[in-house]
Amino acid sequence: MASAGHVYSEYATNFLQDADSKSNTHHIVEFDRNTTRFRVEEMVNPREVRPAGKFGVRLDERWCDCGKIQKIHLPCSHVIAACKHAHHNFSMYISPHYRLDVIMKVYDNLFDELRHEEYWLPYQGPQVWPHPTIKRSERGRPKSSRIRTEMDIKEGTQSKKCSFCRTEGHTRNHCPNNPALR
Repeated sequence: MASAGHVYSEYATNFLQDADSKSNTHHIVEFDRNTTRFRVEEMVNPREVRPAGKFGVRLDERWCDCGKIQKIHLPCSHVIAACKHAHHNFSMYISPHYRLDVIMKVYDNLFDELRHEEYWLPYQGPQVWPHPTIKRSERGRPKSSRIRTEMDIKEGTQSKKCSFCRTEGHTRNHCPNNPALR
């Protein structure tokens, strides 16, 4: 990707393209250029599950009410709409961790190989053992953790009934009244 001239990772590029297309449907309701605070109103977007709303954007604090710029450090559609309105370049709000040259620096150093387990130093810390009731069983049907109530208790034991003749004491496979078994 770097040799093709890309600056940001594939994830960041796709996210920014999607946010840029969404930003074209937003309107700036209120703004203050001195403090770079904006109120962005969304129009109805069929791709979004949540209803359209108004979001506060503070560019100087890298803040949006939707929380995406704080979580993933990429400008959301609201921030891009505010940047377009204020004639700012929204690329200054992209974290440098998404740049390909920064990502490639991770691989500049050599990784040490993991030595064989025989050469490991003995462990000198506390031993941790799993609680037997929390431990997950390996095989079989999972145990139910549901709390049983009086509704779950069967009244008396009922014997099996034949699904062919509806009498007790045998099943359909051994029914004396079934002509297919004769």
